[in-house]
Amino acid sequence: MKTKKKNRFLTFCAACIPGAGQMYMGFMKMGLSMMLLFALTIMVASWAQLGAVGCIAVVEWCYSFFYVNHLASLNDEEFAQVKDEYMLGLNEIPGVKGFAEKYHKWIAYGLILLGVSFLWDTAASLLRSILPEQYNFISSIMWRVGDYIPSIIVGCVIIYLGIKLISGKKVETTVAEEQQGEQTVPKKEGE
Repeated sequence: MKTKKKNRFLTFCAACIPGAGQMYMGFMKMGLSMMLLFALTIMVASWAQLGAVGCIAVVEWCYSFFYVNHLASLNDEEFAQVKDEYMLGLNEIPGVKGFAEKYHKWIAYGLILLGVSFLWDTAASLLRSILPEQYNFISSIMWRVGDYIPSIIVGCVIIYLGIKLISGKKVETTVAEEQQGEQTVPKKEGE
């Protein structure tokens, strides 16, 4: 799709929806990735009941809004030089193409967990509606457990990723120190 500047008022209105302003001006890849990022942030925040994650959605909205208005304010020559690329440079990061192949099992586990969570909540709602009042404690227990499990899992994943980052940094530091030590050791004449 050819990108072009559009009506300033309609651009402003479209910019109020993350990604829509970019799409309105013809930047489909940029708009799609911004819209998906915004929707995923809200979904994770509500599913895991982590309100703090919702603050990231506010930052994403502001970025999208101001970026679209910045694009609209460019002169024609500068506007023509803007490339339609996915946000965050995902297609340029080495290893992203093979990410789905490498971690397909973890992605599958995540999708299974998401499906189980939805089924659990649906079963709790169904039991609440069909069981007599004296047995509603069963659906209440299921509902309570179902509310906390996603938050616990997200917390464990974040802790795991933090530990992996820390241990990865130690390994890199150790390798760098060993390489530096090899360079500073003077060689004897016979070696």
